[in-house]
Amino acid sequence: MTRTLVAYALAAALLASSAHAQSLLPSQESRNFFGVRICRDRQILSAVKTGATNALKTKVIVAHGDGPNWSGYQPDDIRLEGVLADQSAVFCSVTISANEITERVVYVVSPDPDHSWLVELGGDYGPGSGSHILFPQQWKITPAPPPTTLPAQPNQ
Repeated sequence: MTRTLVAYALAAALLASSAHAQSLLPSQESRNFFGVRICRDRQILSAVKTGATNALKTKVIVAHGDGPNWSGYQPDDIRLEGVLADQSAVFCSVTISANEITERVVYVVSPDPDHSWLVELGGDYGPGSGSHILFPQQWKITPAPPPTTLPAQPNQ
């Protein structure tokens, strides 16, 4: 009986810790800790750059980094603007250049029930005027699904 209770308690603790780990944003160290590392996470920046490139259909430079594999980007150009802790939403901003326009764009990183996280770019999250030139409408960007592996086919 005691072993069964200990086993159930251990299983509950493991499930709770795995659920806790899944609810963290990229580069988030603990559940209630929000830092600039979330804004500067390569997964997040890659999603922002890919989303911006797809939306604008042109070459996009994020954080003044135009080298291969994110070389040359300026980490000081990526800022943590604010946090809504009760929603685990992190407001960040970064300079994006495209179509001969350079603009500081606000994006929000938050958890998403269908994906591990979600980025909302532009729209009403803009500067004082409430809008962006490059992104007047809000774009929602989710991480790409993990690649699936096909079962190995027997030699025929």
